[in-house]
Amino acid sequence: MYSAAVRTVVLSISLIFVSLTNVSAQNRLAGFIDLSFSIDGTPAHCDGFKVEIRLNGESMKPRQTGRRFEVPGVFKRPAREWSNGQRVDISLTCSGHTFVFPSQHPAFVQEGDWQLGIARPLYALKEYGYTHELDRGKWLAYLIFEGEPGVITFSAQPNPPDGLSAALQREELNAPPGRARDLAYELSVLDVEYSKNRDYLLSSLNNCLSRPKESPEDDVCDSDLLNFLTNLYWRGDSALLPPLLQIAESRRDVIGDVGIFYADLLDRRGEIVLGAVAELGHDKPELVCRLADEDLSLDAPRRQRVLVFLRGSGGPAAQCLSAFGSN
Repeated sequence: MYSAAVRTVVLSISLIFVSLTNVSAQNRLAGFIDLSFSIDGTPAHCDGFKVEIRLNGESMKPRQTGRRFEVPGVFKRPAREWSNGQRVDISLTCSGHTFVFPSQHPAFVQEGDWQLGIARPLYALKEYGYTHELDRGKWLAYLIFEGEPGVITFSAQPNPPDGLSAALQREELNAPPGRARDLAYELSVLDVEYSKNRDYLLSSLNNCLSRPKESPEDDVCDSDLLNFLTNLYWRGDSALLPPLLQIAESRRDVIGDVGIFYADLLDRRGEIVLGAVAELGHDKPELVCRLADEDLSLDAPRRQRVLVFLRGSGGPAAQCLSAFGSN
């Protein structure tokens, strides 16, 4: 699910947040940073807001007015004057949650706008599935710095928000099929009845693939279903690897992006994936690698890295190499 087009934490946000930026610019005080807060993309209150900035071991708590705070004097210098190794740790407290964004560039602490957000499992996957930070926590906090092209940084959160698991379980009782699928993913991420919810997703995927090829998407059978399962794999569920390799097939419905997952496997866990496909049948290594190369061909340095690995490996690596259009 990590396509080559979005493998970066540097995002252009000028259009996404243009209305927020315009309103904020009209009310901004010189030398201050204005902070907005959202939960799953929806603006939210930020009660008890606090900010702390740490530079070179020194803690600074800027003067605040609501969600607006003054830029400390040390940061009022041109970006070029900061050395490459200098970094700041930013701590923001909002509505009972404290989020720490360590090792940020000091130039980000400048007059303008910051957007602080909470991204719970489903929203986080849909909006920020390209970042591996998503694999390391139950949900994400993110901070967007104003600028061109705009920078976003993430902080994986190890524990779910209070009450979220119970609320999702209550909703699950009467959820329609499409929402039940989404809830199964969210509850899996939160480690609530994990095996039951993971197996529900896997069964749903197999049922979708049993339909005629190129069947139209619906509330259950769409690319999100594959993304849910591949994300659970990256989170540590190694038992999902064989079934995710077994479904290798060229079809645009439901698993149209499976080559992206296979490309990530070859790049990040090459030996594991080669060993796994070798046990699935003589034609699987070539098919998995051909689908992977459809994504790798969009990123020449990454493709070359995978080719170097394959040339230095034995066994099914040779069959995998033959699947690459030009090696």
